[in-house]
Amino acid sequence: MKLLFDLNSLRPPRSGIGYYAQHLLEGLRGQPDVEDVAGWVGATVFEGERLTDLIADQAALQKAVQFSDGLKAKLLQKSRGLPGLYRMRTVMRHNASRALRGDFAQRGYIYHETNFVASPYKGPSVVTVHDLSHRRHPEFHPRVAVEYLDRELPRTLRQAQTIIADSIYTRNEILDIYGVPEEKVVPIYLGVESSFQPYSAEVCTPALESLGLKYRGFVLSVCTLQPRKNLHRLVRAFACLPEDMRQAFPLVLIGADGWKNSELMQEIEPLARAGQIVTPGYVSRAALLHLYASAAVFAYPSLYEGFGLPVAEAMASGVPVLTSNVTSIPEVTAGAALEVNPYSVEEITAGLERLLGNEPLREELVGKGLRRATELTWDATVKQTLNVYRALSA
Repeated sequence: MKLLFDLNSLRPPRSGIGYYAQHLLEGLRGQPDVEDVAGWVGATVFEGERLTDLIADQAALQKAVQFSDGLKAKLLQKSRGLPGLYRMRTVMRHNASRALRGDFAQRGYIYHETNFVASPYKGPSVVTVHDLSHRRHPEFHPRVAVEYLDRELPRTLRQAQTIIADSIYTRNEILDIYGVPEEKVVPIYLGVESSFQPYSAEVCTPALESLGLKYRGFVLSVCTLQPRKNLHRLVRAFACLPEDMRQAFPLVLIGADGWKNSELMQEIEPLARAGQIVTPGYVSRAALLHLYASAAVFAYPSLYEGFGLPVAEAMASGVPVLTSNVTSIPEVTAGAALEVNPYSVEEITAGLERLLGNEPLREELVGKGLRRATELTWDATVKQTLNVYRALSA
């Protein structure tokens, strides 16, 4: 088998979809029946050692990310919300890679698009659909992004011979909304890196000191600051905790700035001034591992998830998890977390207070979470994805 990937999702800062692509690429290379793995960014092809370097070193694509900091970056981010520019960027990317895609198709490569929307391809193709929140909750997304997915995703689903969904829940969403044949959609769970594991207080100290935090002395949430993650209810629920509990266990919100979050930032401000909320923004991978392992509780009351990888990462890190009882998340936790109604501030508050005040319950959930996390591996993801490719090659 010869495999082809669009590598744009590996651009820094690498997000969940980027790490999904990374782990697939790492696992597929060296498989006995995989003859070659290649990919592209723009008009540039990456194979062999160049691909190895790209996977391992996020900085290798830094030049491809225009205006990553400063005023120009802010202007570019705002311009992406203007009508037509979102689509123009996609058209330019498709045009840049058109010739190379045609060449790879002629040479019999299977193209796997890991990020929702596939480029046109004349050979066999696979697409991974991580969630359909743009259809269930369009109000949570920028309008141009919703319009783009509404226009391009149906074409992608028609083009692909196989559609991979991150969960059974997402598979059912695809069948319900788009009416594709059942046999065309395959659920394959995501995995957790082995680097997400319990770490000692001594190991975690440097990451904690930089933020003024104590080991097992804070509530952690990790996500892009966007409406779907339900952070406004989490912040309101946290504000309802007794003041001494808020002081003892500040809420730490890790994640890049997203969209539609001006109201959220206003709610955070007074608690941040009181030292009860910390917002470091995007942090390095090394720091993230240690922050996960240091938290007293991981809170993730998301309204909609196609999988919910941060929940799995927290369980693997040996942290008790408070999360939602909706969409795919109960599939991921399999009873190893405290689940609440994410639309109820009262339930989120009660769940936080219960976990922070009950050490035996925290220890029970830590044990359950660690056991569940061992069942969610990237090796299993790669193995099942290989079976998809083999079926197309048969």
